[in-house]
Amino acid sequence: MTQRSPEEYFRQHDFGSEAATGGGGEFTAAERAFMQKYLGVEEGDILRRIGIDPSRAGVAGAAADGAAGSLGVDDEAEALDARLRREPVLQMVGFFLGAQEFAVPTEAVQEVIKFSTPTRLPAAPSFVAGIVNLRGRVTPLVRLRELLDVPHGDDGGGEGAGSAGGEDKFIIVCRRRGLQMGMMIERVHTMYRVPQQDIDWAIESHLGVSVDFVSGLLKAGERLVSIVSVDKILDCVLKR
Repeated sequence: MTQRSPEEYFRQHDFGSEAATGGGGEFTAAERAFMQKYLGVEEGDILRRIGIDPSRAGVAGAAADGAAGSLGVDDEAEALDARLRREPVLQMVGFFLGAQEFAVPTEAVQEVIKFSTPTRLPAAPSFVAGIVNLRGRVTPLVRLRELLDVPHGDDGGGEGAGSAGGEDKFIIVCRRRGLQMGMMIERVHTMYRVPQQDIDWAIESHLGVSVDFVSGLLKAGERLVSIVSVDKILDCVLKR
């Protein structure tokens, strides 16, 4: 297994491009489903508050209802987790929540940015902190600590542990199936390039975090790093 710094990796990728982010344009089916579910009758006011033109909806009425009914997901050919199991070598972004390290496949990552305070949504569950306008896209921010059952203030004190304050200072921005989503983290650790044989996809007996949103374990020396399933988190955001 080889490692690259996050700075080295992200310097080589133009994550800020129109192609990477989807630019402006009409809302996707997944965005419409998310807004209908969590913004409700205040949708226009909330969108204007974060600097997005509500008229971009493009398709209204029955089409929007249909999108919400089918969860509004622009399906890709195959679930990411299933595809990753066949790749000979995987690239991962390692990050910390307290003393616990996690990883997410770079295939799902758009960029890593500093934390930005979201606009709260009264109808959203507690793990959805709110939404931000990131390059013209409605971007929900997810409290990853809550989904993974990582307590605040879990500084651990070990090597590579997060800050003692346990604050989420960065956002890993992912785009999957038509929805741009930010996962709130404490800090980025490193980049991993991992051969398939160093990943354990059988996670029934797991360490101390919720396995609902973990797809596998990355072997980093003597440590096991939980691989976060972006698709499972996305499903949770759209279904709850």
